[in-house]
Amino acid sequence: MKTIELEEAERLVKEGENYTAEDLKRVQQERLTALVDYVREHSPYLREFYKDLPENYTLSDIPVMEKKEFQAHYNEWVTDPELKEDMVREYLKRGAEDNSLLLGKYTALQTSGSTGNPLPMVRDDYHNKIHGALLRNRLFYGVTPGLFDHSKHKTAFLVHVSNSASSYGSYLKMRRLRPGYEDNIVAYPITDSIDVLVSKLNAFQPEIIVAYPPYLVMLAEEKLKGTLNIPVKLILSSAELLTEESYQRIYSVFGVPVLNNYCMTEGGEIAMTHGCPHLHINEDWIIVEPVDENRQPMKDDSEYSSGILVTDLTNYVQPIIRYYVSDSVRIRREEFSCYHRPVLDIRGRIWDSFELGGKKFTTKALEVKAKFQWGLCSYQFVKTGENTMEVRGICAADAKPEAVLGELAEKLDGYFREAGAEAKVTFSTEPMISNKAGGKTPMYKDIT
Repeated sequence: MKTIELEEAERLVKEGENYTAEDLKRVQQERLTALVDYVREHSPYLREFYKDLPENYTLSDIPVMEKKEFQAHYNEWVTDPELKEDMVREYLKRGAEDNSLLLGKYTALQTSGSTGNPLPMVRDDYHNKIHGALLRNRLFYGVTPGLFDHSKHKTAFLVHVSNSASSYGSYLKMRRLRPGYEDNIVAYPITDSIDVLVSKLNAFQPEIIVAYPPYLVMLAEEKLKGTLNIPVKLILSSAELLTEESYQRIYSVFGVPVLNNYCMTEGGEIAMTHGCPHLHINEDWIIVEPVDENRQPMKDDSEYSSGILVTDLTNYVQPIIRYYVSDSVRIRREEFSCYHRPVLDIRGRIWDSFELGGKKFTTKALEVKAKFQWGLCSYQFVKTGENTMEVRGICAADAKPEAVLGELAEKLDGYFREAGAEAKVTFSTEPMISNKAGGKTPMYKDIT
């Protein structure tokens, strides 16, 4: 396992603030070489995968990693022979208050499963300390340090309450680091209705809010209506795409700093705000390559990509090197007055807000229900009327679609009913509906 002292991680991240373009190119290659050489020695699968690399290889010489292929060889992909996929998945099932490390030295998370096949990700000490330093030095740039004194200030997380979720992991870590003041840090499940969440927040009176973007937008609307009354001083958007329109809406209503972080379970803290609305790429530690439908680097920077290749230069235990993700992005490299790093514009990874049965919801809450449905490989929520929704999906070969989709429909029917919505959820074995432009299949489709 690769480790690093906290002070050294802080030094390296701060040093990266002053890199020239030449410095950055040199450091990226040095870190890439160190990572690839290490995994070729310690990962049986990557040793074979990289056997044809030239002697003086560069990033473009390295083949693309595809999730499905690598997940099928999980135990040979990781660089620690003690790690096994079954062990990691069992660790992810532990109780919410169990803060133990996997094998006494690793943390582990799980992807959202938006493709129907969640991937467990193990992170080592080196990754965790470097990415922690990125958050402290770049995302929290300009924030009054006293706000994080939990003997005086309260923080509320509106997240998926599960040990497999990255945002919930941040909540648990924050509680561990503030012994004696845990009651000033709370997490509320996003499966609660917006009315319940507003009631809980009004009772708790937090000054810091951490939440997924659609919930921040809904909270802004509740504040405008006069139902939300909290002394918030800082807002942190988590996990998903915060559009410029959503950013401006939230900021105009609350009038406090809104921090935005584009991260993923596989790649960590990829891009973040730095005292401004733009997402600046942490390219001294994470390399992002916009690619076309053939996984080839884009030639026109002004066009949005069909996907990206992500390289995390910090994870030595479960390496992410040119790992394909279907997020659609473009990179702007012109100079910005707010910060000198390039800006990442994102078109993908948006969770929709919608109304059903007279209540507001987000597809993120529905996804939380669907991702743990046995036998379901992919899914789609189709709004068919003001009070009706239909579940569609693709099921495993050994599962009966009527049983799998019917069970999920019953779960969602109960969820909406508990939230006070007069709604009815059914299922359909008809194919999922693709977007005409681009042919992609959205997770949520409104056909009313």
